[in-house]
Amino acid sequence: MEAILQDHNNTMPARELLDALAEKFSNSEERKGKMMVQMKQVWNWFQNKRYAIRAKSTKPPVKLSASPNFQIEPNPVRNVPQPVATAVVAPNAAPAVKLSNFTLASGSVGKGPDASIMEFEAKSSRDGAWYDVANFLSHRHLETGDLEALVRFSGFGVDEDEWLNIRKCIRQRSLPCEASECVAVLPGDLILCFQEGKEQALYYDAHVLDAQRRRHDVRGCRCRFLVRYDHDESEEIVPLRKVCRRPETDHRLQQLHALKDAAAQVAQQHLQRASGDSMNGATGTQQGQIPATLQKHQISS
Repeated sequence: MEAILQDHNNTMPARELLDALAEKFSNSEERKGKMMVQMKQVWNWFQNKRYAIRAKSTKPPVKLSASPNFQIEPNPVRNVPQPVATAVVAPNAAPAVKLSNFTLASGSVGKGPDASIMEFEAKSSRDGAWYDVANFLSHRHLETGDLEALVRFSGFGVDEDEWLNIRKCIRQRSLPCEASECVAVLPGDLILCFQEGKEQALYYDAHVLDAQRRRHDVRGCRCRFLVRYDHDESEEIVPLRKVCRRPETDHRLQQLHALKDAAAQVAQQHLQRASGDSMNGATGTQQGQIPATLQKHQISS
């Protein structure tokens, strides 16, 4: 599968190939008597691998550390679409519509005319799982006053397009957690969590019930999180690599970075002050020795 991804220049293979791979795995000797491999599981693997490759080559190092011994590694869990989620609106549609304070308009998704492009995820009405958005194809107003958008999911074709409630089922994309970002995941948080079942493995909303902090090592974060999935109320202990935090938690990392920088500045000031005091003490000692030496010389003479 890695060779296939390389042959496709790290882009998602066609749906036909994904179906063929799922069928091949399901019919293999190792899986006799087991559940059929679903196309979505194969799709998830490719998406996870694509993110790992992209994150490794483009993401800058993270300074924040939860413990002194750890190695930052890219998180291979979160499925990520192409870097830009564009919004293509049909010609007969209205020119723009508000999407949680962001504008969905022809050609881009951003906050205002000069905003940077954002990425979104949408909750499928078919299985209740969240998928990355490739395109917004159109939108419509319902009699209830709600707005719906026609969504094209990343890695899927026209047959999987869905009309989804903008307020309830579309939001800014969740963020994969680097090894050093476990400190931003706290009990009570809404997260997007990778749930592996017998028939499928998908991303669902969950809430963090508890966090067990562990010292990091060369493998990265060793912390564990007790989560409860919203869709079936089941509970599971998961590692950080299965957790995607919500963008609203960015302020925590910013605060921690600021505290770390402030502590580093204070430590540097103490070091400089101690170094200055040491030099002054040595100078004072030398100056104190001069009169005594002169006095001894005068007595001996």
